[in-house]
Amino acid sequence: MEGAFPGLKELHKKLLQAAPLHKDVQTSAALLMPRSPSEACAGSAIHETAGYVTSLCLDSVAHTLVPRDVTLLQLSLIQILIIKAENLCTEPHIRQQYSHVVKVLQQNGVDTAIMRLLNTSDKVLSHISSKCLSCLVLYQLKFQNEVNTHWLQLCLNTLREDPSSPTLMPCLMSMIAVYKEILVDEQIRKTGCLLQIMETMEDVFVGFCTTCIPRLPVAECPSPAPGAVSSSHISCLLDLLEVLVALRIELKLNVSLCKQVLSVILPQALNLMSAPVPYFIKKQVILVLKRCLLYKAGEDFLPSHNLFNQQDAALDAELTVLATTILNAVGQGWLLQVPSSDRSSSFGGANQGSEHGPDLVILGAASLSVLKALEIQFHNEAYSSPGPGYIEISETSLYMGHLLNFLERHLGWKERVHFCEWVSLVFIEQDDDMLEVAKSLLQMYLHNPRLHSTASDDEDIWKLPSHCCGMNPHCIFLFLLKNVLFDASVLLDFLISSETCFLEYFVRYLKLLKEDWSQFCLICTFLDRSSPLQSPSVANVSVCPRQMSNAPCSQESIISPHVDTSSVSGPRNDKPSSHYHLSDGISSSSLGALQRLVEYDSSEDSESEMSGSEPCLVISRQAGADSSDIDMHMKNLGLTAMCSLSHTTSANMQDAGTTYQAAGIWQKAVQCLGDLQAAIDRLHRKKLFPYNPSALLKLLTHVCALSK
Repeated sequence: MEGAFPGLKELHKKLLQAAPLHKDVQTSAALLMPRSPSEACAGSAIHETAGYVTSLCLDSVAHTLVPRDVTLLQLSLIQILIIKAENLCTEPHIRQQYSHVVKVLQQNGVDTAIMRLLNTSDKVLSHISSKCLSCLVLYQLKFQNEVNTHWLQLCLNTLREDPSSPTLMPCLMSMIAVYKEILVDEQIRKTGCLLQIMETMEDVFVGFCTTCIPRLPVAECPSPAPGAVSSSHISCLLDLLEVLVALRIELKLNVSLCKQVLSVILPQALNLMSAPVPYFIKKQVILVLKRCLLYKAGEDFLPSHNLFNQQDAALDAELTVLATTILNAVGQGWLLQVPSSDRSSSFGGANQGSEHGPDLVILGAASLSVLKALEIQFHNEAYSSPGPGYIEISETSLYMGHLLNFLERHLGWKERVHFCEWVSLVFIEQDDDMLEVAKSLLQMYLHNPRLHSTASDDEDIWKLPSHCCGMNPHCIFLFLLKNVLFDASVLLDFLISSETCFLEYFVRYLKLLKEDWSQFCLICTFLDRSSPLQSPSVANVSVCPRQMSNAPCSQESIISPHVDTSSVSGPRNDKPSSHYHLSDGISSSSLGALQRLVEYDSSEDSESEMSGSEPCLVISRQAGADSSDIDMHMKNLGLTAMCSLSHTTSANMQDAGTTYQAAGIWQKAVQCLGDLQAAIDRLHRKKLFPYNPSALLKLLTHVCALSK
């Protein structure tokens, strides 16, 4: 290795500058060729001249550069060389020279030399070798339109070996890197090599997963398989499974391996909840399940995610198998095995400190997974049963009962609660998941008319199935408004953002609201009556409707209703508790972190968006004016122009109660919707809204008219 370091140092400078190499191609390739493991790792066993060692010591000052460091430098330079050879910004003649060096390296067997470095206990060397090998494999796929057979055989041999093999982790990481790049690089996908890789690996990979993931509960399997596999291996395997599901969803990849992941391997992963694995592994399992059921697998590494994926009947069938397995497990008490530790404040580091309260991430992911599985079952049964939509309500009550008991156990409910508030409590820090839950609950409510029962007095309304199951859409929407302090600008941010499903949820809810206005008003009244705000400091303040319409929304306008009815079964305890101070406290703190996506007063002629003095406006637009994808999606939701407005609920509102109630939850909700309509209208007229909201404005206009 005499003289290797100075040459590598000079080569490093040239590669960083994307400059021509002074040495010939053969010399550069020989300089980059990594050594064997014994030469790279056993620095003291390598014969070096005294002068060379001295020169290295002088160059590195306080650090002696051993052969292992030279090997690491060679691997890093090979990666830089490949990146520069692929980069279109590099000069064409320089790219050609770099590509020639890569070709010579391949001819000299650089891939097999790197693979020998994987079988080492040196984790740094193994990791860098895995990254370098992945770069070589991808370069060959992209520019030579062929699969590296040595790499493919390495993966097959490693997956067949003992799971404790030192090559397993770098092999899994290399597979993840290759699949991820294929997922985002259209040029590689066009080569058609992906199918060859997956078909070759299918049987071996499925067999490996059934070895690493236990199929039996701990009670029936005293020595579960994960005991022989490190937690880092299982975590890496879960990452790989998510990448395979992302390939299935994003590329519509109808191959057997991806189908096996959804219908066989992931259902087996549910048993990891009862296996002796670390907490972070169980949390990762829940998060992967959630993303798969939401069609969002790979959202953490994909550059963009399509919220409106086209329907795929085969994919729906595979997800149905997964959903059925989850529901069967929930019925057998699987949720009782899902852990929840205190929220870590050290980002997973060595600091033992933690925030007070349960881990809302895993609680929310588990809840959303169960709801999406239940929604999938609703969808399938609704279209297969003789009477569409008439699904046994006992099933809903059963699964929602399991879910509420699970949340009670971890949230520590000590007071009588309104069951519908669980959505706001669990997802207070996760807006996107909260809206997914609200949409799922609304979908199930709409698909099952038996949940649409009505009541007319305080004693009966909280006994209705939709309330007992914690899925009444009006309550959930009101608690959502409470979380954002009835701030219409936050709802506007949700509508503009492409990261949530708020538009779809909001449209469906407004269509329900205009048909079920009387129940909405009734629930507002009962929430006011059951609210502890009727203390002298708040309830005795008389505010006329005109003043209220221009007043800012107060944080204390709606909080946990603490329903006092013995007929509602659920978590309860007569001991006093401050649990529900959490709900209000987090609302104010998290709201401060919300950033406005649009500065409404930035236009030259803009006015105050929240003036409250301008009446609700109707936008006259022809249906043919809709041109964006979101407009088309809104049309698919069944949005049509309203021809007439119904005013049949004014009598119900006259019975609402006192002046406080009239200026309470109902008034704030109506004011919020009116402010939202005015803000959308102004942005639309100034052509600042990102899509055509005419149909949405018509729905809001209808609701505003009902309130008057």
